[in-house]
Amino acid sequence: MTEPDDRTSATVLNGTGARLSGTERAVLGDVPAAQVLALLSRYTHDRLGSAIASVRFRAGRIDAVWGVELDDGRAVVVKAHRRPVDLEAVAAATRAQALLVAAGHPCPQPLSGPDEVAGHVLVLEVLLSGGSAPDGRDPSVRRLLAEGLARHVDVLRQDESLPARAGRGPSWCRYQQGPWPTPHDPIVDFTTTPEDGAWLDAYARRAVEQIAGNRGDDVVVGHADWYAGNVAVADGRLVGTFDWELVADTEAVIAGFSAAAFAASSTSGAGLSTPEEARAFLQDYEHARGSSFDAAEQRAAAAAAAWILAFNARWESAMRPPGEDGVTTALVRARGEEYLSLRW
Repeated sequence: MTEPDDRTSATVLNGTGARLSGTERAVLGDVPAAQVLALLSRYTHDRLGSAIASVRFRAGRIDAVWGVELDDGRAVVVKAHRRPVDLEAVAAATRAQALLVAAGHPCPQPLSGPDEVAGHVLVLEVLLSGGSAPDGRDPSVRRLLAEGLARHVDVLRQDESLPARAGRGPSWCRYQQGPWPTPHDPIVDFTTTPEDGAWLDAYARRAVEQIAGNRGDDVVVGHADWYAGNVAVADGRLVGTFDWELVADTEAVIAGFSAAAFAASSTSGAGLSTPEEARAFLQDYEHARGSSFDAAEQRAAAAAAAWILAFNARWESAMRPPGEDGVTTALVRARGEEYLSLRW
């Protein structure tokens, strides 16, 4: 899912002037920013022995994420999860990050959590710095993303408990509750069909049926939102991968999810993949994993990409006036059949 990041820059919060963002209020309550800072500072002191000296950034689309510097000079990230929270899934993601760090994958080292503190679910991890957000539509970046996905899926196979613990991932991965799952943010309503929306419901249902008929049974885990906006690149290599939330599904489905959204970033725009871009990503993914998907897996991957486009179009339609197509909705309306029939 690739709705815009809710980001607030900050240096030091010293109380009265700072306001929480919409995401922060949804997660932490409609309270003064200084009160949140005090809560998080107590948390870092309790778990790491050092309070917060300054705030480097505040971000988050679903959860509230604060990058902070501690009194002892360490730079860490504090994440507050939006409720309801699947504690087992958060713990699985933390376990996955530890495995990946041990394998040399550029993801943050977990430091604590998930911890329940004052009614909130918090985690701590090392703040990675360096690199920059890449242009996801650069073919070299596309290959980096495909390789990074294939590599971390392979690393995480070593813990056979992860698929059961990770669950089905965030709402945009939950095609099983079709045509639409409960959205991850109550600002949209998926319970009723918008004006001129029956075609999109039918399209999403076709994508679900195509996945279900072709996905197979070998379930693995991967990053649930693997796209250019969640990585940093320097000197032609990945140097940071962020926002670790897992999805458990077959490899073809996970690759299809990423194929639909990999290019979206602050540098390449928020647009999801065209059919040609999705096909190129899946070809790169096969090359990175060292083997091709069979015919059924190709159909599953294609349908997973179609599902992500449909989900984003449904979200978009809920946020726009009736009858007015957004960019993603127009793309699905014009080229939806091409996603479902992708082969390579």
